[in-house]
Amino acid sequence: MPEIKKITHKGKQIIYVDYRGQSEDEMLETASSLRDYLLSDPGEHLRLVNITETPATRKFTAFIREMGKETKNVPVKGAVVGITGAKKVLLSGYNRLLGGAMRPFDDEEIAKDYLVS
Repeated sequence: MPEIKKITHKGKQIIYVDYRGQSEDEMLETASSLRDYLLSDPGEHLRLVNITETPATRKFTAFIREMGKETKNVPVKGAVVGITGAKKVLLSGYNRLLGGAMRPFDDEEIAKDYLVS
């Protein structure tokens, strides 16, 4: 089941995407739902993604890259929690390739503060 919801932090809405505990298929379903949401509402968004203890599979990474190309014109300020090891390299490549603005954070509260600042 896709884990995408809106949360409010300091009076501002954030799209919260929670991949924790999801299998690759569930992660793909969540990412697909996020893509559909972003394309249906292309205004500026604040986005917090939690990928703590999730697999960085080739299939998921390829899907995210394609999704990034499809949604690159949707303005977003983004934060990612749970970036470790190889995921840092993947995030760096994603940001370079697509001009993304997804910043890694170790703590969700700090990430939320960054998004609303």
